[in-house]
Formats: sequence, structure tokens, C-alpha cells
Amino acid sequence: MIRAIVVDDEPKARELLANKLTKNCPQVLVIGIAESAEVARDLVDKEKPDLVFLDVAMPGESGFDFLKKFSSLDFEIIFVTGFNDYALDAIKFCAIGYVLKPIRNADLIEAVDNAHRRILDKRMLERNQHFLTNINNPGSPSNRIGIPTTEGLEFVSTSEIIRCEGVQRCTKVHLTSRKSLISSYNLGVFVKLLKGYGFYDVHKSHLINLAQIKRYNRTGEVEMLDNSVIPVSRRRRNDFLEQLQRI
Repeated sequence: MIRAIVVDDEPKARELLANKLTKNCPQVLVIGIAESAEVARDLVDKEKPDLVFLDVAMPGESGFDFLKKFSSLDFEIIFVTGFNDYALDAIKFCAIGYVLKPIRNADLIEAVDNAHRRILDKRMLERNQHFLTNINNPGSPSNRIGIPTTEGLEFVSTSEIIRCEGVQRCTKVHLTSRKSLISSYNLGVFVKLLKGYGFYDVHKSHLINLAQIKRYNRTGEVEMLDNSVIPVSRRRRNDFLEQLQRI
């Protein structure tokens, strides 16, 4: 999915674009709508969208003013404008996406498809870079792995993972710095992915980061730094204690 926000000062224009995206571009998930550049900046900082639909002419700060406040642009842009003037010529020259108001469905679909390709290319480059880093630094806690979620591919450092919990056929990944992630990978995949990074599968439903352990209780449970209590299966306790002694 492409996580997108819509920025336009006109309520009807915002609603119309959001509806058109729902009907014509199912790969786009609108995660926020902003009526001004100021509100949009807060949304971008908070939500980290893949794509921003940006009205060019807005009172106060224009779409271009909005972009100038960013030191770098980590999102794709589709300009939405009612003016076929020099600004549009500049947009075309830089091969940035745009649609003219009133928005035609075919133009919107084409602009979204082009943005989608650019987003995928960017993700591919990011994935390849992480791969090179990982193979050059095997076992390093700073290495990052890609975790597929319903919203896309999330890259996280292995040191950021406290534990992984098997939930039906999926895995809930508990992180130190933010909310947990739900991945379509089953727990067995994470056991293989994290085997060389100081993780141990203490139970058929639990994989833990040994560096995130607070204490081991005689009752056969592990208390983690996030205060969760994880059972250690009886058949794995002796081996687990040996692993702890090597830390």
C-alpha cells in the first residue's frame, strides 16, 4: 500500500480527491488530510507518508512554500493545480507528478502509477543497501531487517526488537522505541532471520532478544525490559541457561 496524505485548502476539493483515490487507486491508503501547509508538515512528521498530494495555490503558504521547509524530501509528490502556467512548466521539467483541476480519473491513475513505480524503486534501493550492510557486518545489532506489514516493508534494527510473539499464522514484533508490528511472517521465519543476532526461541510461541532480559525467575519465566513475562518451555530451560551464561 502507498500511504498518502492530501493537502488542499478547499474542503470539497479534499473530499473529491480522497473519494477518487478510493474508487480508482486501491493501492493508495489516505492516512491524513490537511487544510494548510502548517497542518501538513505536522502530518508528514508524524505519519511519514510515501506520497503527498499537494495543492499548489493555497492562502498563506503555497505548496512550494510547504516543500521549502524540508531539508530533504523522503516522500513522492503529486501536485494538484488548477493553473496551467509557468509553475506547471517547472513541474513538468523536473518530471514530478501532477494532475490538473478538475481532476480526470485517467490523469489521476497515471500519476499514481508513476509515483508507485518511483516508490518501489526507492524501497528496492533501500532494501539492497540494508542487504550490503548486513553481509558486511554479520551479527551486528545495528543491522536492519525488513518486516512485511499491512502498510508496507518496515526496516528496523535487530537491537530494537525486544521479542517476537507468534499469533496464529502471523508474528507480533515488540519494539523498544515504538508500537509493536504485526507481520505476515510466521515465528519460524523470525527464528531463522534473528538466529545470529542474540535471539533465542524460549517457547514455541516466543522468540526473545537475550540483550533485553531483565531477570530469569526460578518458576521458569523470563522478565523482559518491557516488563513482559515470557514462559520458557521445560525442554529448553537447560540450554537456555547455558546461553545466558555466555552473554
